Amino acid sequence: MEDVREESTKENTTEKNTAAKGAEKKAEHRKRIRNLKKMIIGVLLSLLLLPTILSVVALGQIHQLNTQLNQSLLILADLSVQVQEVRRIAEENNSQAVEMETNASNPVEQIQQNTLEQTEVPADPYENMVKVCLTFDDGPSRNTDAILDVLASYDIKATFFVNGHPGFEEQYQRIVNEGHTIGMHSYSHVYSDVYGDLDGFAQDLDQIQSFVRDVTGAESVYYRFPGGSSNTVHTMDMQDCISYLDAKGITYFDWNVSVGDALGYTRSVSEIVESTMAQIRALDADTIVILMHDAPGKETTVEALPILIEKIQALDNVAIVPITEDVTPVHHVIR
Repeated sequence: MEDVREESTKENTTEKNTAAKGAEKKAEHRKRIRNLKKMIIGVLLSLLLLPTILSVVALGQIHQLNTQLNQSLLILADLSVQVQEVRRIAEENNSQAVEMETNASNPVEQIQQNTLEQTEVPADPYENMVKVCLTFDDGPSRNTDAILDVLASYDIKATFFVNGHPGFEEQYQRIVNEGHTIGMHSYSHVYSDVYGDLDGFAQDLDQIQSFVRDVTGAESVYYRFPGGSSNTVHTMDMQDCISYLDAKGITYFDWNVSVGDALGYTRSVSEIVESTMAQIRALDADTIVILMHDAPGKETTVEALPILIEKIQALDNVAIVPITEDVTPVHHVIR
């Protein structure tokens, strides 16, 4: 009997051990399944996050490349202005040399001319000074009033090359009433219309000249080509446009300094000031015509304007003047 009980006890113990081992194996199996699920979830999350991370990195690289491209465009624009100015100076020097040679062959005429120059009183009070002309293209707009306010606070006169913008009649009138020069920058500023052919150019010119006359009562006799006379988008001979302006008694003005506010991105105030002053100091010219814009979105140009005025006024033998008949035209195209 005792042997039977012992045998039964052993069997119970064996069954318990077997059950315990089975439970242990099941627990270990469930643990492996949980770990496998965690691993799968981790892999899926990594696959989901990887495109996002790569996109962020790519956007950062694109932004960096865009910044470098904009800086390169700015440098190219500044170099273009300087090259054009060098060409203009070379042309003037050549003209002066021809004139000196002609005078040398006519000594009596030269003596008479010198005598007249010595006796005449200069009509231009800034004749012996470097003239700096602040010019604004593409307006008027909401920014025009702010620019006029700045100019009035410094008692400075400037030049506005305007387009046709009905609804801004007060700004056109204010430009003229406050003693600034109003010039023409085409009516539409649409290159295909302005430069399609000479008839289209003449029609657009008549439209902007009539518009300015009707709104302000002023007869504008100054013109700035959209894109400048050296623009690369015209489909006609620019000399034909220039000859047409000459026949109409209209003088065109380009520029030899640009604040760079038309490069396709917004320049900061410090960039505008530093770049502009560097160009001015690098020029050896009696006339400096600065290109700016008073179109919408040029708020940093408005903010930079008082700083530029003060820095220019601090230069020696310099006068800020509007474009008039006393100002020598700056041309990109050699006529």
